[in-house]
Amino acid sequence: MIEVNVKTWFLLLILILTCNKAYQQTEDKTTIWTVAWSPNGKYIAAGGNQDVLKLFDGKTFELIKTYPVKGVQLSRIKWHPFKNMLAIVTQSKTIKARILDLDKEVWVDLQGLKSSFRGLDWNYTGNLLAVSELEAAVSVYKTDGTLVSRFLADPKAVAGLDWHPSKNIMVTVGSQIGIYNHLGDTIKTFWPRLEEAFLLCVEWHVSGDFFVVGDYGDLKNAKDKMVQFWNMEGTKRNEIKGSTVEYRNIRWHPDGEKLATASDALSVWSKGGELLSRSKSTEDYLWGIDWSPDGKYIVTSSKEGKIIIWDKNANSINELK
Repeated sequence: MIEVNVKTWFLLLILILTCNKAYQQTEDKTTIWTVAWSPNGKYIAAGGNQDVLKLFDGKTFELIKTYPVKGVQLSRIKWHPFKNMLAIVTQSKTIKARILDLDKEVWVDLQGLKSSFRGLDWNYTGNLLAVSELEAAVSVYKTDGTLVSRFLADPKAVAGLDWHPSKNIMVTVGSQIGIYNHLGDTIKTFWPRLEEAFLLCVEWHVSGDFFVVGDYGDLKNAKDKMVQFWNMEGTKRNEIKGSTVEYRNIRWHPDGEKLATASDALSVWSKGGELLSRSKSTEDYLWGIDWSPDGKYIVTSSKEGKIIIWDKNANSINELK
């Protein structure tokens, strides 16, 4: 078992959440942490540190509307799988997590949410929403904001979570990998490495047979950043090494044959982990990432506040304003 170094862990969390003062001031004005294409292809939603949730036309890429979310770090956005609804989670003491009904133009607050972090996802039927909290917990809600369950899902913090594509089970990542049902019953927990690491993102393959995690690297040296492929039994199928920058977010192509990753570049991999294409590496690190529903395009958001549309081969074709 990995020896837990609490001091190292919390120093790392502080570094990731706040960084140094000068960098934080820059991020407070620019960074767009999250971006998501609606399942019907009509909209692209984006948010970060600009005090607004932005809604773009998914075809023309024109800005349609902004929704005020003042004074928060909007860390993740998730569209409902069928309805015209959007869930957000923040790293803030004011707005924590909400559901926006775009048809009614109404926000729904999640009842009794004590804090919030960056894990957020709808289950496959769209009747449950899972949200991660700073206190290493996950809370599950109905679409009307009522609480279904709350459970501890990681010894440290849940940085990412994803529901199975056809079952009411989820995988969570942080200091370890955990698989739970919607009530918090443990199905499996395991460590991804021999040394303690920090996992940032996770997504099930569309088949539901395995999932992929992306990480910050090992805690001691913040190196050896990886993308790892795991099945539910805790067997590692494959891994991608070599990045000097953490993998902030990952998304499978709708048909499951390609994986897109966001770090210092946009990279597109085969289902088996072979690099297919990559954009030019820059210091404008990518955060948000998503595929268009038809699989023809990728959208990313970045540290410098850029929202870029790419083709499936990681060629930049448009920038949203």
